[in-house]
Amino acid sequence: MSNDPATEGEASWTPASELIPPELRKYLDSFDRLNPLQSKALPVVLSTTGHVMVVAPTSSGKTLIGEAAALRSIVSDGKPAVWLLPARALAAEVAQIARRWSAHGIRTVELTGETNMSSDAVRRAQLWVATTEKFEALYRRASLKDVIGGIGCLIIDEVHLVGDPARGATLESLIARLRAAEGRTRIVALSATVSNAEELAAWFHADLVRSAWRPTQLTTRLIPYDVPTQGKREDYEAAKDDVVLPLLRSLVGEDLGSASPRAAAAESSSAVVFCGSKAGVVRTAARAAGVPYRGIDVETVVESCFRRGVGIHFRDAPRASRALEAFRARDLRVLVATSGLSTGVNTPAKFVVIRDLELGMTPLEVSQAQQMFGRAGRAGQESEGFGFMLVPRAEESDWKGRFSDGYAATSRLTGQLGDAILAELLLGSVVDRTSARAWFEQTLAFAQNRATVDLDGTVDNLLKRGFASEVDGRLAPTEVGLLTSRLMIDVDSAGAMRRMLAELPVPANADEAEELVVQTVATAAASLRDRPVNERTYSDYVGRLLAGWSPRVTARAADRFGAQVCMAAAQLALRAPARMRENPPPGVSMAEFRRAAEDMPRYLAWVAALGYADASTWAPAVAGDLARRLTWWHLSPHPERGTGRLLWMLERMLEPHRHRTAMHDLWRRARAAGFSSPDAINARPRGVDLSAETFADLVGARADLRLGPPVDLAVPSVPYRTSSAQARVTAVSNTGSSRAITTTRPAAGTIDLVVPPRSSGRVAADVFLYTRDGDFGYDNLVVDIEITAETPAARSPIEEAVALVEDLAAAHPALRHARGVRRLFQGERKRLRESVGPFIAADPRLAPVAIALAEHHADPEAAIVALRTNLRALLRESSRNELRSPHAVLRSREATEAEVQVTLAALLASLQVEAGIAISEGHPLAVARLNEQWALAGPRHAQPGAIEAFIPPVLPRKIETVSAPAASGSRAVAEPRCAWMEEFAGRG
Repeated sequence: MSNDPATEGEASWTPASELIPPELRKYLDSFDRLNPLQSKALPVVLSTTGHVMVVAPTSSGKTLIGEAAALRSIVSDGKPAVWLLPARALAAEVAQIARRWSAHGIRTVELTGETNMSSDAVRRAQLWVATTEKFEALYRRASLKDVIGGIGCLIIDEVHLVGDPARGATLESLIARLRAAEGRTRIVALSATVSNAEELAAWFHADLVRSAWRPTQLTTRLIPYDVPTQGKREDYEAAKDDVVLPLLRSLVGEDLGSASPRAAAAESSSAVVFCGSKAGVVRTAARAAGVPYRGIDVETVVESCFRRGVGIHFRDAPRASRALEAFRARDLRVLVATSGLSTGVNTPAKFVVIRDLELGMTPLEVSQAQQMFGRAGRAGQESEGFGFMLVPRAEESDWKGRFSDGYAATSRLTGQLGDAILAELLLGSVVDRTSARAWFEQTLAFAQNRATVDLDGTVDNLLKRGFASEVDGRLAPTEVGLLTSRLMIDVDSAGAMRRMLAELPVPANADEAEELVVQTVATAAASLRDRPVNERTYSDYVGRLLAGWSPRVTARAADRFGAQVCMAAAQLALRAPARMRENPPPGVSMAEFRRAAEDMPRYLAWVAALGYADASTWAPAVAGDLARRLTWWHLSPHPERGTGRLLWMLERMLEPHRHRTAMHDLWRRARAAGFSSPDAINARPRGVDLSAETFADLVGARADLRLGPPVDLAVPSVPYRTSSAQARVTAVSNTGSSRAITTTRPAAGTIDLVVPPRSSGRVAADVFLYTRDGDFGYDNLVVDIEITAETPAARSPIEEAVALVEDLAAAHPALRHARGVRRLFQGERKRLRESVGPFIAADPRLAPVAIALAEHHADPEAAIVALRTNLRALLRESSRNELRSPHAVLRSREATEAEVQVTLAALLASLQVEAGIAISEGHPLAVARLNEQWALAGPRHAQPGAIEAFIPPVLPRKIETVSAPAASGSRAVAEPRCAWMEEFAGRG
């Protein structure tokens, strides 16, 4: 396929002293001579001030270019530098290289998904070595805004990954944010061979340095094989085995896999085989070693293969690091691995074999194949390298063409445009629709395809789902939007979680509460529900793990097997941790469940934070307990239900970078001392990182909630005691047949219970307190009330709404049609959607009015029925040939029927109900989405005409009208509905 001999044709080797300035030599003293690539690129990096992009083959010495760029920024310019890498393993190795500079006073921090640092530790560092995702998360941390602004140089390793489907959008957004800031942060981008290097460099105004020099000769070849025309999966795998196994033996020796392989010698050949899955790795390694693997646990297979000269390497593989070191030392001749090894450094082999054309469930990209081939032939260890890739015979010519054309990085941003815009709103680089357009014009997506994208539609979607607000043309993230962006949750997953949480039934007990929250997160979050797990292999085992779960919970995830795997992982980690170490059935890997358990806490933390950011009730408390127990499930003694609050406090006693090393001891001491919650910890423990003053602040941030008796039974104002003033208190009161909700923030010492409409006698209340710092508390009470004219239930919702309407902002312009609103809604739909969409976007200023008109109902159906009834009572009938904004309608207290419907939709949206507009015979009708179904929220007539979709543009053919929920006889008694919350509050 190709033969790329080593060459020095572009440049010559140069003494390091000629190109490295004197002030930098002590940091780079291991280099006597610079190779042709380094000789060409270093003068550009060290003598110019603009952005630079260096493109050269794998193993050509680009790491030194990054080192020089970082040192110039730190030493010569006095500014910190950031080095971005695509994988944790690569970041760890680069951080290890940079740590040798610590002897000269340069402070380095490594920031990946497995490490964390306090803002102070990051602030003190001069070099950050980070994965792209981790750096972006830090970028969004408000406390680091000034430090981010002072970064002198950003080194981006593998910049062509802007075209990666998973991480490309994040990297592109980051570069777009910095590319125009020529006087602030300099970008030095490094890349392996990419066919559109000129386009990438031009995009961010970079000087392009290209080199084809490579220290060793690399020859690559396609190996065609015949794919079975039909058969089982085993037949397809066997077809590849029949090619790979003879090829391996021809490369490294016919004795491979024999019981007594010949001793490794310095000149013996070595090979890395890349497989697309862990199962493929185990199969290929076992067959190469000649050992059984079916029905045998992975650890036994690993040991058997190792003894016969074959190593196994993938994430969570038993003793994977031992296999890697043995391969590097030439104690093993063959290493079989997943693609994760291809992004590492210093894994030299004479031969590389690519077995599979899929990585998991994703097709192999040319760039990934090139990266794998780059492991073949490394300077100083292998003088030449050979790469082989298996391809079905019918695809051979196609792959030849793809390699000939090379890999072209193509923007992936438009598929995640909402996430990107929300991040820019958080950072302040987008403040209105005009600046959103200006930001988009900095992106690779715009540079590559100047065709317009629907930016306004994307912004409208953020408004509709409550992630952003637009007031007088100014855009800003809502509290939920800030939370979503800072935790780097995608807006589609966050929107789905929020909708599903609103529709959750009240759990019957603590077990079901846990299960409902886990199921909601696992089903709503795309990265959880779409986990690439083999359902046929795992189904029986997952089913057994979930056998004891509530049937109404498991039914909600019946068609999402990835979600079921996450639920099973939670079952293991939370309720049966010992089983995490058991030998699973053949083909099942416990590592799959451990990874699922590791992936869930971020989403659970988002739900937990809704308690303070939103008027949420029981779910955030349960999620907060789950998030911390899943994070620390491996502690001993095992964290049981209700200890999440204790873990919350212990985490804050340690610097983030000490969590992994010090948390075990702190937890063990706390449990040995009898603590199960933070409430009784009033003395600073030894060995923690807090000052006495900071510890006192932490004690003051706890959420221990204690209710007192109502002050006045006619107006049940309930006093409560808590140590935290920066908190939200939310109360759900019920009479047995109906519920009402009220919330207040900040916590002020009392909360007025809203009595459900048409209530008398006994009322129960569940009261939840959520602090800004992440703690929660719970208490409840039952009280007999006296209904008087002052009782909240007796006050007219109309009167309450009128007082609130007076504070609404001035009206927006109206939509007009010379022949009336009916003709307006019969006009061109796209233009009309753009005009009406902002009228029904979620507006937090309308929420108090909507709550009042909904009579504080906690049940969505009851809230809609009350809202439409009271809205009509609030507004006098009027006739006009225009459609005004909901603000104008409410302030004027009069409306046409069309304005009633649009205002109703806007009020529903302000309550985070997904709302829209349908059209019937030219008249708009408010619609709402409840329990995954669209329904008419407020038609004037019981039998409207044919329904046409408008916003959203697709609706079901048959659509019913929302009606009040039927009273449940089993709920006739007024009693706390969430008394089981005591198990999570963990008072001690």
